[in-house]
Amino acid sequence: MGENVSTKTARCIAIAAAVAASLISVAPGKAQQFPDRNITMVVPFPPGGTTDIVARILTEQLSADLGKQVIIENRGGASTSIGAQYVAGADKDGYTLLFASATTFTTNPHLLASIKYKLEDFAPVAMVVKVPFAFVVKKDFPAADVAEFRAYALANPNKVNNATNGPGSTVHLMGEVVARGLGVKLQHVHYRGAAPAMNDMLAGVVDSNVEALTNTVPNHKAGMYRAIAVLSEERLPQLPDVPTFKELGFPSIVGATWFAVFAPAGTPQPVVDKLSASINRILKTPEFAKKMEPIGNQPWPMLPAELDAHVKSERDRLGKLIREANITVD
Repeated sequence: MGENVSTKTARCIAIAAAVAASLISVAPGKAQQFPDRNITMVVPFPPGGTTDIVARILTEQLSADLGKQVIIENRGGASTSIGAQYVAGADKDGYTLLFASATTFTTNPHLLASIKYKLEDFAPVAMVVKVPFAFVVKKDFPAADVAEFRAYALANPNKVNNATNGPGSTVHLMGEVVARGLGVKLQHVHYRGAAPAMNDMLAGVVDSNVEALTNTVPNHKAGMYRAIAVLSEERLPQLPDVPTFKELGFPSIVGATWFAVFAPAGTPQPVVDKLSASINRILKTPEFAKKMEPIGNQPWPMLPAELDAHVKSERDRLGKLIREANITVD
């Protein structure tokens, strides 16, 4: 005699529950075994630049910590969006990661209508480093400090030529942060990248620039130009004689760029947590800090939730600046 409806229903429910329980029990096991093969770290820039260098230093130590090779794959172009889009569409298993720069998520969404990814397509894993900035003036500029620079710029609106790495670049935005924080109007001069901007700064063709610490330290110490303030929260050990804008009474003039690791959204949280823990262990080692110091980068440990909050805060802050200053990349 066949089973009645209630018996069949009860059996189906029991089978479904057993299947669900088996899936739940398997997930932690897979996370514990992760990684069981090599991992790809996508760098959305060509080889040889600062981003690539930092990523290679990290992945060398990450490979040793995880026991599997973490291999760099350069996918540059379109202001990091090519690499970001590739990772957004990758398998959600932790084996394809993005070594993102700040622009990927904080400014690209406001400046590039063509991008096909969004922050929600990614799971934050770990912050890696921040790159502090200094505000520098040519060596014969008629101002010895920030107060004198501000007075000169107020008396000569739009006559102080401020170099940038290109319209919409982080350096351009930080230059606007300086101008608005001081209440002055600077004439931004856009170059095609950092090298030509720095060259004209050294030659005295332009008056001021927001420079990454990598370039600032040797040129300031050699007297090639003068750093009059840093955009960090605290003074920097590499430039102990240079004050922060904050201590001079301009608390809104802060900013740094940064590099961080992201996985595709939907990557199992235990896998994300394992990657995050490994990276944060590395960031706290003297070895990693020592390798970052010559290129002016500071290890910046953060948990995934902290990274997520920071990115969203900076995205909103810089988006507001871009709209108010009517900054475009045309």
